Amino acid sequence: MDTLYNTAKEFGKTHLLPEAKDVDIKGRFPKEGIQALRDAGYFGLVIPTKYGGQGKGVLAHAEVCTGLAESCASASLCYMMSNVGSYCLSLYASEELKQEILPKVASGEIILGLAYSETGSGTHFYKPDMTEEPHDGYSILNGKKSFVTTAREADYYLTITKSVVDGTINLWLVPADSNGLTFDEAGWNGVGLRGNVSEQMYLKDTKVDHFYKIDGNGDGDRLIFVVGLASACAGISMAIADEAVRYTTSRKYTSGKSLAEIETVETHLGDLYSRAYAARETLFSAARSVDNNDEDAFKNCIAARVTSTKAAVENGHEGMRVCGGIGYVRNHLPMERLMRDSLAGQVMAPGIDVLRIWLGRLLADLDYLAIMK
Repeated sequence: MDTLYNTAKEFGKTHLLPEAKDVDIKGRFPKEGIQALRDAGYFGLVIPTKYGGQGKGVLAHAEVCTGLAESCASASLCYMMSNVGSYCLSLYASEELKQEILPKVASGEIILGLAYSETGSGTHFYKPDMTEEPHDGYSILNGKKSFVTTAREADYYLTITKSVVDGTINLWLVPADSNGLTFDEAGWNGVGLRGNVSEQMYLKDTKVDHFYKIDGNGDGDRLIFVVGLASACAGISMAIADEAVRYTTSRKYTSGKSLAEIETVETHLGDLYSRAYAARETLFSAARSVDNNDEDAFKNCIAARVTSTKAAVENGHEGMRVCGGIGYVRNHLPMERLMRDSLAGQVMAPGIDVLRIWLGRLLADLDYLAIMK
């Protein structure tokens, strides 16, 4: 098994798992776990070595995010989003912006968030309604972004806008303390993944210096983003399989026989692990194809995301059956939290139904983006 995955898995057990229940109950940001990741240098994982990072690729990203998600998927998602932001900056930002931001992320001084999704275009990030009005040396940004993970907690937010002049799509790294940047007062109250504080973000006449402008639409970060979302689902799937084994082997009848010794339960345990294993290894294979610049890398990543999302949902359903009534009690066994977490992947943009359409169109050699034209 991959060393990075194992190391991250053990790190999660030590630093993320102890607060996972409290994070879920209170719906709060996993501050302790994220701070531990900062201190351990994890935020420099995909940042090039010239900026103080580790210079790792998409496979390393998948391994670490999956290992962490097995303990706390909320923390893993927040971490993943910062990785995607760093990766995007590494690809597209000016050298001056890279020098200013990336060393600080690598050292754990700051973290990044993503503000891509909008209610008007949903999954289709590349069709933003948020506008940029260019001026001499700066632009004025206006609009609303939805489901911004790490809301209020990140130091910068990578966002996508449309120019009011020519309609071109651009990326911006918006400082969190920018005038006019606010978040929805309602906050975040998700069914699952309750610690990723995914809120609506508003930009109202927000002045952003062109130093923070990133030319282009950032299409190259789509692969690491899809892989990161798949990692959360793969981690949840395996966590459910592990929890089912833990509970059924410890649950004893008066006779002394464990729940795991019942044949029907054993078939459930086998199914849970099989799905989780398939999801994880499909994901790692897809991530490896990205690092290898394989022609089918994007298709592989979509397939991995679909596979891992389905595995999480199915494992959540079956894991609850294995644990029985006690598993359905709130805040008792971890299984009910894992079940709620397992449902999120199917609706996290890009949603699973859109991904299936994209994959089908790619396989048929059709323009996958044409569904929004």
